[in-house]
Amino acid sequence: MDVRAASKFMSYVLRHHPEDIGLSLDENGWAEISSLVARACQHHKPLSPKLIQEVIARSGKQRFIRSADGRYIRAGYGHSIDVDLQLTPRQPPNLLYHGTARQHLPSIFADGICARSRNFVHLSATEAEGRKVGRRHGRVVLLFVQAALMHENGHQLFQSQSESSIWLTQHVPPEFISKEEPS
Repeated sequence: MDVRAASKFMSYVLRHHPEDIGLSLDENGWAEISSLVARACQHHKPLSPKLIQEVIARSGKQRFIRSADGRYIRAGYGHSIDVDLQLTPRQPPNLLYHGTARQHLPSIFADGICARSRNFVHLSATEAEGRKVGRRHGRVVLLFVQAALMHENGHQLFQSQSESSIWLTQHVPPEFISKEEPS
């Protein structure tokens, strides 16, 4: 298995479906690396500790976190399963960014940005990262999120533990979203 395929497999298992390979995660999303390797190999996915380390090292977005003792791993964000990432609310920058496809704009401006099947809405700290994320959905539209104002109005925002350019929140109400940079 190459690094890209291993990263996709690990994302699938650690974020969404550990049960597909019989893997157990604790309440904080941690899995024993030895168990992940063994379960993956039983399901014809040749994962090794060395390959896992290479995935972690090459991941530009730091998708995975390894425990201090090196025995455990978890996805840093993007979960659709119920895990407690032990995040602490933080004061966000004034603006954060969300890239999306044009066809999603009517529902976003009616209902806000919703997590849907994920536990959190992901926001980017830079315009470039917001555009990059949005490209996955088609022709990108960059939205500006007034994050500091959201925070002042009682909405919790969390900075990802694994990637400082990613911010997480439960929901972005439409009144904090615009297609143009707010003045």
